[in-house]
Amino acid sequence: MKYAGAALLFVVVFIAVGIAMHFSIYQQPGVFVWSLREDADTGKTAFARSTLKVASSEPSAPAAAAETAQTKPTKEKTAEPTKEKATEPAEPGHSSEAVAAPENANEIRLFDGKTLGKWQKTPFGGEGDVFVNEDGHLEFGFGAVITGVNWAEAPPATSNYELSLEAMKLDGNDFFVALTFPVKDSHATFVVGGWGGGVVGVSSVDDLNASENETMSIEGFEKDVWYQIRVRVTDDQLRAWINDDEAVALDLEGRKISLLPGDIELSVPIGIASYQTRAQYRNLIWRKLPAGE
Repeated sequence: MKYAGAALLFVVVFIAVGIAMHFSIYQQPGVFVWSLREDADTGKTAFARSTLKVASSEPSAPAAAAETAQTKPTKEKTAEPTKEKATEPAEPGHSSEAVAAPENANEIRLFDGKTLGKWQKTPFGGEGDVFVNEDGHLEFGFGAVITGVNWAEAPPATSNYELSLEAMKLDGNDFFVALTFPVKDSHATFVVGGWGGGVVGVSSVDDLNASENETMSIEGFEKDVWYQIRVRVTDDQLRAWINDDEAVALDLEGRKISLLPGDIELSVPIGIASYQTRAQYRNLIWRKLPAGE
């Protein structure tokens, strides 16, 4: 009876947590990622996977109204003043829905704030929802494990480039950015806030993950704060910054750069992912490095 009572208490608490988590995410009754729905054809009620608003080819009604009526913008905290909004150029030979007319021919804007464009939801299994929210930001919902997107075309370059974005953690206690990118003939991932929320580093270097190699550092990250994330790959170096602080400066000569074996390999050639964490992203920009920079 003692064990039966403990088991019953565990089940009750587990279900209660699931109900509370579902309501906080989806604002409707349900348990974890499931809710009761009525089948329109049969009239029967059954559990089905809950979903948030999914990105469509047109801006959502609230977003369209915000653009036309110029409603009051949402107040946002910022860790550091973000860079001036980059222009939206197109690289000759690279057609994309997410690319606009160029002013700076070295830059490509990878996300237009309206649709996923050339990004696709990465099939990690158990991933959360991926959508463009009414503020025009790319948002990830809670997943059972990893949630993310990956670029569906070949990358503009595999060396001598910069890749940058702004990221905000909304809720959760693990990495809100795992930025996967090409490094010449391989790939790497810049992890921000991993291993319980504080580890920063590159996975993998000489087969050691971000928590084990010399790129590792421990940082604190607040919720509802925009952080600018930037990686730079040249033939000789891999560097990364969080806001204006350099987090990684790694000489590539004689080093093995690779991805951590497992799900993150699905993020190639360029990917963004979070782990059991709600997050949003904006200002995704690829920049070709001028000679000598």
